[in-house]
Amino acid sequence: MNKSFILLFVIIITSTFLLTGCWNYNEVEKLAIVSGVAIDKNEKDNKFELTAEVIDLKSTQVGGRFNSQRIQSDGDTILDAIRNMIKISAKKLYWSHATTFILSENVAKEGILPVLDFIARDKEPRLSINIFVSKEKTAAELLSQQSISTEIRSFEMDYMLLANDSLSKVPEVQVYEFMNDLSNQGISPVLPTLEITLNEGKRTAELGGTAVFKKDKLAGFLTLEDTKFLLFVKDKIKGGLLIVNDKEGESPHVVTLEIFKNKTKIIPNYSNGQLSIDIRTRTDVSIAEEDTTKNYIDEKGRAELRKKAEKYLERNIERVIKQAQQEFDSDIFGFGNTIMRKRPDLWKEIGKQWGSIFPELKINVDADIHIKSSGHILKPIQVGD
Repeated sequence: MNKSFILLFVIIITSTFLLTGCWNYNEVEKLAIVSGVAIDKNEKDNKFELTAEVIDLKSTQVGGRFNSQRIQSDGDTILDAIRNMIKISAKKLYWSHATTFILSENVAKEGILPVLDFIARDKEPRLSINIFVSKEKTAAELLSQQSISTEIRSFEMDYMLLANDSLSKVPEVQVYEFMNDLSNQGISPVLPTLEITLNEGKRTAELGGTAVFKKDKLAGFLTLEDTKFLLFVKDKIKGGLLIVNDKEGESPHVVTLEIFKNKTKIIPNYSNGQLSIDIRTRTDVSIAEEDTTKNYIDEKGRAELRKKAEKYLERNIERVIKQAQQEFDSDIFGFGNTIMRKRPDLWKEIGKQWGSIFPELKINVDADIHIKSSGHILKPIQVGD
């Protein structure tokens, strides 16, 4: 064996023994490890009110489980409120493990820039932190609800977003993505929302849909269901369901389609001074559930169901786009950004007028749905006389 290699191996092994141990135990004891924070505004003096969820290290030493505690303070700025927590905790807050920032509706309406500035400027918070907007009266109350999967509320909210691939009803937006959309032309940012629900009679947090922004200020909300159609336009559908409610005929019924794959293309068209956007979706689904004996499995039935599902998707995409145009006046779909990338010459001509063009923009939606299977059932369940 090469002597140089042996020498290197000995050095590595020796260093391993010399450098291990509880060398940083005291440092950890001096820190309050933050898992998440809620940011509110005091109506009396307009100060920031912060509620930090801190991991309780003593609970892990005693019972072997992670628990959390909450620390509250206020300040003229976010950093001022954070530093004031030292008066309560006697420890400096450590932000490198924080996963969640929750903003109250009031904070989001006034503008999110102070929050972004703290996260981007400080060396500890990661740019992959998730930011939520609270649909409750305050952001702090979301950190005091019962947890279902873990005692650390902020971590549970992070897990909710990770599980959203099978739901596709909230946008998954991390800090750096929000900042990119905020700084780019022709696109407005969005954030996921949180609200309180009852589970077995106890209050707990749940995903609530989408917070729509115009520049850095909150403009309004989309529901969970409407968010799905926003994600179709943005080509961010990873799964979820399409529920086709057929109200026509003598026996109204519902068919549930499970989404396996989707691809959306946005194509800007400009002719004779008229601008329009073509949205083309291609979606692979299967029949997951139905409450009818009508045969949607054979070739004829499948073609009929496909047509109904395509109309359902087209109609709802158009509806959500119109809502963004008329109610929010906010291009959350990035149509302007698409024009800037695909037709920079055109964007140079119309970019400065985009704020007045977007609300009147003509949209054409073409959905193409392919029904791949019907599960284990080869024909609908029949009910005897």
